[in-house]
Amino acid sequence: MSRGSGADATNCRVFMNNMLAVNAEGPEIRVAVVEDGALAEFFVERKREKGIVGNIYRGKVSRVLPGMQAAFVDLGPKVERAAFLYVGDVLGSGDERKLFEDADTDDGADDSPEGAASRIARSRKHLANRKIEDLLKPGQYVLCQVVKDPIGQKGARVTGYLSLPGRYSVFMPHVAQIGVSRRIGSDKERRRLRDLVNEVRPKGSGFIVRTAAEDASDQELRDDVDFLSRLWNEIDKRQEQGGPAGLVYADLDLALRVVRDLLREDTSEVVIDDDEQCDRVRKFTMAFLPRFTERIKKYEGRRPIFDHFHIEPALRQAVARKVPLRSGGSLVIDQGEALTAIDINTGSFTNTGSGNLEDTVTANNLEACDEVARQLRLRNIGGIIVIDFVDMDKEGNRRKVWDAFQKALSRDRARTNVTKISELGLVEMTRKRTRESLVQLLTEPCPTCEGSGVVKSVTTVAYEILREVRRSGSLVDSEKIEIECAPRVAEILSRQERDYLDHLEKRCQKLITVVAQKGWKPDQFRVAGKMSTEIAAQAAAESPPPKNGPQHVSPAAAPERGGGDRGGASGDRGGGGAGGDRGGRRRRRRGGRGRPGAGADA
Repeated sequence: MSRGSGADATNCRVFMNNMLAVNAEGPEIRVAVVEDGALAEFFVERKREKGIVGNIYRGKVSRVLPGMQAAFVDLGPKVERAAFLYVGDVLGSGDERKLFEDADTDDGADDSPEGAASRIARSRKHLANRKIEDLLKPGQYVLCQVVKDPIGQKGARVTGYLSLPGRYSVFMPHVAQIGVSRRIGSDKERRRLRDLVNEVRPKGSGFIVRTAAEDASDQELRDDVDFLSRLWNEIDKRQEQGGPAGLVYADLDLALRVVRDLLREDTSEVVIDDDEQCDRVRKFTMAFLPRFTERIKKYEGRRPIFDHFHIEPALRQAVARKVPLRSGGSLVIDQGEALTAIDINTGSFTNTGSGNLEDTVTANNLEACDEVARQLRLRNIGGIIVIDFVDMDKEGNRRKVWDAFQKALSRDRARTNVTKISELGLVEMTRKRTRESLVQLLTEPCPTCEGSGVVKSVTTVAYEILREVRRSGSLVDSEKIEIECAPRVAEILSRQERDYLDHLEKRCQKLITVVAQKGWKPDQFRVAGKMSTEIAAQAAAESPPPKNGPQHVSPAAAPERGGGDRGGASGDRGGGGAGGDRGGRRRRRRGGRGRPGAGADA
């Protein structure tokens, strides 16, 4: 295997074959998926904070909400928050099985295979039209599977339609149909796989044949189906024993799961830096994927494995707001609560050799397509995404960029839905999200700005202090008013605004002193013993309540109906609608956002 020296630091790329690098010698397991010499995906599982997607629980219904057509389910003492169960995911008395008979699906279960049966069930409108109060009662026990980890203040999402992923197939005990991955292009191969699974599947159950099954032998597929059928029989026996709410079956840990789901024919090697984990993965591969056993290798280098393969610099870049492109352009990625905006700029990329501005812009956009698709996978960005390409005049160029972006997204295992490029260069898309994004996983809100990205300027804080002195200075009992604040704010008060402080001293008939407190935040201050937070809370309490204000619902009582589940949305809004009242104004940009009118149009 050849490796570069990391000279191409622009995108933190390294010259190596497709590989999986597993860092498991610490309190967490980290897995890097490298494709075409670039970090494509990253997974992490901490021993103290293991994810629960794929786990099957005996749950107890705690609340039924007819108004939301959903229920909350207690998964036992080891799961902190109650899980959310939508009516379309409730496994009924058995009458709904007929909805799946002789049906078909193109869901390849390559992304989040543990949710395959749930996606099929939620696509059946008949199931969603049932009434939750007729299906579930508080205190009732249900067998359910986690399809989405808890994110933020929201609990896990669960389904009664279970899925058991294997290497080549996904077993669905309650969905009586067979599907074959859409990524298997040969009709002959699809028929072979379908007929084989149909021949050996247990009666009344279903399977989805995964992409990895292409060209697999008949015996390999039979063994996979047989193993999953026996596994389900064991799970079924456990849940029939009853007992309190709790775990019935735990899915594979990260090290084994990535081998099961991500080890492909074009993967040159899986390099693991921990002896114990390497032995586990090798035994697992020998039992279920024997032809890949030789590709499991122990890392013997002295440097940390992620440093050796130049993965750490790529991870640092993966949480940065600005991503440079090799030719001089850049991406600016802003992840918000409602959507993610990606702005593409030409930067210093000004010449393609033709001397034509349209050609330069198109070339920059084409290069950005690959990097945007890679960043979406690497950062695991989900929900609504708006991509702002640099404007192109020619429809043919817009079509060329859109085709290139679709091709770049073809390697993404997550479901995506993309609109056409509008005349303003905007692309709206959705991407399915089943776990936290990389930013949510590796970072936390800034304690200074509390995640807003901005803080009050020192001048603004200084003037707030002066207003507070004027407001309450005469009410202070002592003969002195002491102001404590951050050093930079203290400098403004003591030097630039000394004259106004003298004026306030005469007005209040009190001595005013300014004390700089090292280590204080810029917006933190104390005036006459009263902290800035107390002053803000008092002002808020004295302000009149808003008229006809919105009714707030506790996040614990209801889940947010946000962008996290929009990956399968139709997206028929049309890219041109985003233009709004821009009046057909066109814009070119080569650097940042310093274009005229940008603030008004945003």
